Amino acid sequence: MLWWQVLLLVVGINWGVPLLFWAYPLVMWIGFKDFVFEGFYGPFAKFKLSPDANTGDPIEPWHAKAWKDWEGVALHWFMCYRKIGERTEMHEGTHCWQQLAFGLLWWVIYFGHMLWILVTQKIKGKPYTKHAYLDCVWERQARKRAGQIVDVPPKYWMQGEDDLWPWW
Repeated sequence: MLWWQVLLLVVGINWGVPLLFWAYPLVMWIGFKDFVFEGFYGPFAKFKLSPDANTGDPIEPWHAKAWKDWEGVALHWFMCYRKIGERTEMHEGTHCWQQLAFGLLWWVIYFGHMLWILVTQKIKGKPYTKHAYLDCVWERQARKRAGQIVDVPPKYWMQGEDDLWPWW
């Protein structure tokens, strides 16, 4: 295999495979009407959860439940959010740029760092000082760029000081 063929294969896998993530917003926007297309943030598409998402009607109940504690999510070339604010847009936009720069490696580092935090924090008899999600390098960078609090003390974690597992 020639060097340029290897390069095309690597580029195709690294930045082509994430195009599969587009299935989520497109199905939710066109199929279920749970998202509204809001335009672009730089080169990235923005989708907003439909206005009645907080009540669970008219969006699918399972989808409303999945978004219950979420403000937004970025998945390669697009962001979805509950309600847009400058900070949410900047935070999710930062994740879009991170994913564009690192491709699939972003996911390896993201989940690898969260797993590292979980494993290294599992010291018996000592209080937890790091949160797998809140202290992940990518999340800290996005919060810093958006002007959000970067160092979140354990007493402000969503489920208190024993909350170590991201998102649920």
